[in-house]
Amino acid sequence: MAEVAGIVASLVGPAIELGKLIKRQLNYLCCFTGNIQSLRNEAKKLDDARDGLQLRVNAAKDNVEVILPEVVSWLKSSDEIKVDINGIETEIPIVKRHFWNIKSRFLLSRKAKKTTEVMKELRGDCKFDPISQPAPPPARGPIQIGETYEFKTRKKIEEDIMKALRGGKVNMLGICGMGGVGKTTMAKRIMNRARGEKLFDEILMVVVSQSVNMLKIQQESSELLGLELKEESLQARAHKLRARIMGTKRTLVVLDDVWEIPKLEELGIPSGVKECTILLTSRNRGVFNAMGVKNVFGLEILPEEEAWFFFREKVGTCVDGQDLVAIAKKVAKECRGLPIALVIVGRALKDEENKPIWEDALHQLEDSNLEGIPEFIKEVYNPLSLSYKSLDNEQKSVFLFCSLFPEDADISLEHLAWYFLGLRIFQRTKNLEATRKRVVSLVKQLKNRFLLLDGDDDHHVKMHDIVRDVAIFIASKEEKLVDSNFSSIDGWREHSYSDCTWISMFLQERIELPIVLKVPSLRLLLIHYSQKSKIQMHDQFFKAIKELNVLSLKYFSFRSFPRTMGLLKNLLTLNLETCTDLKSISIVGQLLNLQILRCHSCDSITELPAEIGRLIHLRLLEFSECRNLKRIVPGVLSSLVRLEELKMIRSFKGWEAEKNGKERRNASLNELQSLSNLTCLEIEIGDFTLAAEDICLSSKIVKYQIIFMEIHFGNTFEKGMYLELPRKIRLGNWIHIFLRSTECLYLEGDGSNSLDLAQVQNIKTFGFSKCSTVKKLVSTKSIDWRFGVFPVLESLVLENLPNLEEICDGPIEAGSHSFNNLKELLISCLPGLLYLWNSQNQSVSLSNLTIIYIERCDKLRNLLPLKMAKDGLSQLKELVIEKCSMMEEVFSNDGEEGHITFPKLKYVSLEDLPSLTTFYKGIESIECPVLTQMVISRCSKLTSFVSSTAGNCLHLFCNQKITFGSLKKLNIGGYENISNLWCHQIPPTGFFNKFEELYIRECGSIRCLFSSSIAANLVNLKNLEIDSCNEMVKVIGDNEENVCENSPIFPSLEDLLLTSLHNLVNFCGWRRALQFPSLRKVQIKDCPRMESFTMGSLTTPNLEDFAIDSVGKDVKDLNGAVQLYFRAKQRDQELAQIEKEQEESNKEDPEDGEHEKVETEEEEMKQAAEENCSSN
Repeated sequence: MAEVAGIVASLVGPAIELGKLIKRQLNYLCCFTGNIQSLRNEAKKLDDARDGLQLRVNAAKDNVEVILPEVVSWLKSSDEIKVDINGIETEIPIVKRHFWNIKSRFLLSRKAKKTTEVMKELRGDCKFDPISQPAPPPARGPIQIGETYEFKTRKKIEEDIMKALRGGKVNMLGICGMGGVGKTTMAKRIMNRARGEKLFDEILMVVVSQSVNMLKIQQESSELLGLELKEESLQARAHKLRARIMGTKRTLVVLDDVWEIPKLEELGIPSGVKECTILLTSRNRGVFNAMGVKNVFGLEILPEEEAWFFFREKVGTCVDGQDLVAIAKKVAKECRGLPIALVIVGRALKDEENKPIWEDALHQLEDSNLEGIPEFIKEVYNPLSLSYKSLDNEQKSVFLFCSLFPEDADISLEHLAWYFLGLRIFQRTKNLEATRKRVVSLVKQLKNRFLLLDGDDDHHVKMHDIVRDVAIFIASKEEKLVDSNFSSIDGWREHSYSDCTWISMFLQERIELPIVLKVPSLRLLLIHYSQKSKIQMHDQFFKAIKELNVLSLKYFSFRSFPRTMGLLKNLLTLNLETCTDLKSISIVGQLLNLQILRCHSCDSITELPAEIGRLIHLRLLEFSECRNLKRIVPGVLSSLVRLEELKMIRSFKGWEAEKNGKERRNASLNELQSLSNLTCLEIEIGDFTLAAEDICLSSKIVKYQIIFMEIHFGNTFEKGMYLELPRKIRLGNWIHIFLRSTECLYLEGDGSNSLDLAQVQNIKTFGFSKCSTVKKLVSTKSIDWRFGVFPVLESLVLENLPNLEEICDGPIEAGSHSFNNLKELLISCLPGLLYLWNSQNQSVSLSNLTIIYIERCDKLRNLLPLKMAKDGLSQLKELVIEKCSMMEEVFSNDGEEGHITFPKLKYVSLEDLPSLTTFYKGIESIECPVLTQMVISRCSKLTSFVSSTAGNCLHLFCNQKITFGSLKKLNIGGYENISNLWCHQIPPTGFFNKFEELYIRECGSIRCLFSSSIAANLVNLKNLEIDSCNEMVKVIGDNEENVCENSPIFPSLEDLLLTSLHNLVNFCGWRRALQFPSLRKVQIKDCPRMESFTMGSLTTPNLEDFAIDSVGKDVKDLNGAVQLYFRAKQRDQELAQIEKEQEESNKEDPEDGEHEKVETEEEEMKQAAEENCSSN
């Protein structure tokens, strides 16, 4: 019985497994239709997941962020599997026609089943958070220095500083000189040159100033380095900042305007280390002496002759005449050789031909009464005072007011407008917009005189520190006292404020405020903490400042205002920023004369109470970034009949519809009809159906942002519409009115197809996405050809429009100005798009187009007609085409001949274009004189920019009629058929001379990358990376007769990376001496056959970092280290082989082993069968 059970057991198990296998195989055959349908369903889900991820990727790119490698890899995998799906879809009709072919049906069903499983797994992996990281920090970017003047007498100093930096042995340098002599300008020139020469990996400048703000310096340094400092203590922040700087090989830190010995360790700036070089500027040489700085460079005032030439450039040719030249030279001399004084006085007298005015200016400059003037501004006081006296009253007010802000502060013009309206500085401005324009005009006038400087953008302005010092002194002299920037409670105790009219305090510490502020004449009070404080205002704080007109508070932590706030009956401007604990604002309703009420980033405010409706004089009401504001009491907005501007972006969204007499909980859009003075409206609306309401808004509205969607980007246009319409609805009259004038329009959702875009002709930026119903963008049948289609459009963004076939569905007349102003064209995920513009009947001029980005347009066979490119793309700077599976040529040619030039094209990227064969056909020669960077990857059929070149190898650069004279960076990848002659036919001189970076990847047929003559001419090459070129034996071929034996190869090469080169024997096959004078870093990974770096001797005097297979090695002898590593690896392989052979020889005879194994298995089966029988 036991024997029977054993036999049964031995047969049942395999039979079951065999049954499962047969069933699975039969399922492939029987479930063909089901497997195909499952494939299609899963493909749709994967497409949705991919589209969603792609939208996030596009948004991250718009925010200048770097996409994570795993995200890029996932997207690549999803693209690759889509190729498999397309292959299956292609086979399906064939298999169905040949239904009798069971084998084909079985194989295709199995392939569909397995592909579906792979897609499910891939979709499950699509859970990326985050998908990107911030772009490289500003410290690695270009240096903005503005316009500078090169003084001959300072050229040697500049060169000496650069020489010290190049040497790499100096850790600290100083530039000293009096205020206004040009120290900051010199430092910026040094930074710019150091960046250009790549002496440092990161370069940053922070202003220290007289009142040292340690937190501000740390914060600015961290922001420039891309570091987030969440720690509150100085010590913890310093430790993190120091670690960040030490983690970079070479960092230049510029500390500008140092007044006393900086506490570098407390700041977190490492000193005395090779990783960090510090450049300081100071008015006091003693600071450098005390710090032991040996390399100090003094800037003296300009010699008289050089000062005159500089002054003459600023003042203009009016001084060339005999009547003025003598007196003009005297005026220049009185500026004492100070560049800042020469600039300011020169601007004040620019193009002035009236001699008495020059004589009066000279008289004022010669006035030697400098009693009471601080020592540090004596030299510049008279020149600046002269310029100040030439201003009118309004200009003087703006000039003095700007001194209220800290040194190097970026002063907002918008804030100035609010403050000036509250102070009633301008008597003739009738509204806020007029005040704003007056501020812009006056600031421009002061900038023209160099009393103010450009800010970080057009909406901000700055004041030079020495000019600010003079302005503060003038203000105090005229009894218009300005006290500012106290850093401790001592500031309150040590100063008298009885006559003070303006007080501004930008506080670094959490100091306590007085119980009562006793400044009876005070009209303006700015108290801005640099971070969130726990400071509370006493209930009596405002008791003695009843004349106050302007109040601005930042980073206060009170939950409600002091009770005495209600006494400020003369308050006109109230600005609150980042008061995140503030909840109740009801008391503001007592400030009946208030004209500006602004609450920004006050996240605890949840309701706009009924009391706000009492502020009938209000001109500006802003609650932007108040993300928890959920309710506006009905009737509040309609009561503000004088309101000019309403701003609630990223704030209140709960607008309600009118309910036929029923009580509402929230404000309605109808309330806005009462605001007849409204000129600016910025609101977000959560319910898209409110777009169907008909309301009559003020005809004075000239600025608006109407948002019906979640937006994650900023907008620079004054008129913007953002509509997400999930389904088709009738749009109200107010929407149509705004659409006709909007400058920026973003549409999303299937309901967007209901808009007639032919009537929207004023937009400058247009984005359209996630609409599956649109087949054409614009119908040209109703176009007024006097204007054309989108005549002022500058940016066109089309994304995820799966059924869009064409942009315009009809003819476009020549000379109609259609798309004439288009600068950016970005198209992504339009699988049905057949062409951009039809060359047969659509005449479009693209003479202003600078950027073209095309991605995932699978039916697009070419980008544009060649005639359109030849005639119009004169401004094109960037061309990117990716993942367009059917694109055969970039520009289609219908008979054009001759020469074509892209005079401004700087960047070209062609990736994943499997059908692309040529750039364009029939053109004799191509020129891209400023092209600096080119990427060509996975374009397996692309062999030439012009189709006349024959052969199967890559000939992109072999045609001498193709000119890329400025190419600096080249990236080539994914060419398995690229030949050994890819660059050997190029003349060795000329083409490669400007190359700085070269990346070669996945080029499987290259055995040798460069000939020796080509290598010798790559004199500017700094980075060389070669990856996954499996056939490559050596990088540089044998030495040619025309190459000098002792000539350095790659004299500028700094970084070399060799990865996955499985047949590489050595970098260079020469048996002669080689020199790499600039080589700093070498990494070799997965190059198992690399016996040596070179066959001859090798010199690398500056090599700092060398690793092979991620293991750091001694950098003294690169060639020897490679040879030792290869021999050690070879020895390890030999030992492993010997051990393997010994193990095999020690094993028993295979037949005996097999016999024993069979017996063991039989015994185990017998035992199992017996146990089974006994259990039964």
